[in-house]
Amino acid sequence: MVKILIADDHNMMINGLKLILAVRTDFNVIATANNGLEAIELIKKDKPEVVLLDINMPLLNGYQTLQVIKTDFPDVKVIVLSMSADRKSVLSMLEAGANSYLFKNTDDKTLFKAIDEVSNGRYYVSTEIQDVLEEFLSGHKDYSKKSNQKILSSREIEIVKLITDGNTNAEIADILFLSIRTVDTHRKNILYKLGLNNTATLVKYAIENKIFLGLD
Repeated sequence: MVKILIADDHNMMINGLKLILAVRTDFNVIATANNGLEAIELIKKDKPEVVLLDINMPLLNGYQTLQVIKTDFPDVKVIVLSMSADRKSVLSMLEAGANSYLFKNTDDKTLFKAIDEVSNGRYYVSTEIQDVLEEFLSGHKDYSKKSNQKILSSREIEIVKLITDGNTNAEIADILFLSIRTVDTHRKNILYKLGLNNTATLVKYAIENKIFLGLD
């Protein structure tokens, strides 16, 4: 069951999304918010796994809310829902940590696909802006110290260190007080971000980048 929070300042949009998501028995909308501050408080209280986030909201806009989520709740996946299709808006949200960017007129199958993909540690965007996602990802395959510090969160770097030390997912979960599922999602996301195929290549990469990982 994927626990979902919807943050949008239009109740009609919220109600529409709730009706759409109700079709999937494995989706559970546990909370809704009309502004960024309310969304942050509800994330803290209800611990959703996925947030559907509007950009234009009062008190804290979507960009500001996203920054707080990725700082305070790094395990939460964020799907941005917006009518803004310009490259700058999309890239800025991806750079801030969004896992998905969809247009508000997207169909239900695309929304379901996005939730499934981000829940499994992958990025997903509307077809029309696929090239922007590819641009974002290609810009993050530079293995320099600066680039990799930017694409991996502090939690992901911590997990890479533990993987390099030979810890299993279960052991990492115990050490970091996380669920095994969360650790597995982090591992998949790390491999995806770095363009690697498996744990062996990740360990090799980590050893070759000791300065960036703080392993030296």
